[in-house]
Amino acid sequence: MANAWAVTALCAQAQPNVIGVEQEANAIAVSLPQSPLKDGVHLFGQARKPGKFQTEYLIFKIKRNQVIGAFFMPSSSFDCFAGNLQGGALTVSVVESYEQQTYEHSVNLNQYYAIKQINNNDLRILDVCAVHSGHTAQEP
Repeated sequence: MANAWAVTALCAQAQPNVIGVEQEANAIAVSLPQSPLKDGVHLFGQARKPGKFQTEYLIFKIKRNQVIGAFFMPSSSFDCFAGNLQGGALTVSVVESYEQQTYEHSVNLNQYYAIKQINNNDLRILDVCAVHSGHTAQEP
């Protein structure tokens, strides 16, 4: 699954209140609000709603532009990451869950959907990434 994450451009809207959306073929372009993401927990996905089978999601916590989180698909494994929020992008080091290999990845925050409904399993994944030193760096 990690190779899919490295190949797939992971993107997300910065806020749930999207200013404008244009759809062209299979691509989605999203106009972001002027304000950056605020400190706290954020969930984004390829779908507008959480829990869609075979759909990529990312959950992360921001604190002073430092991020820690995970890429996941429902009912599957997850890969933890840590890094920085820089403008409209996350620049992160990802730890692949099976091989425990680390790779660098940039997540453009312009195409995935912000999701307000964060469930206990999403938070459990985030907690594992925040405290498990074998998965990722220390919590920001």
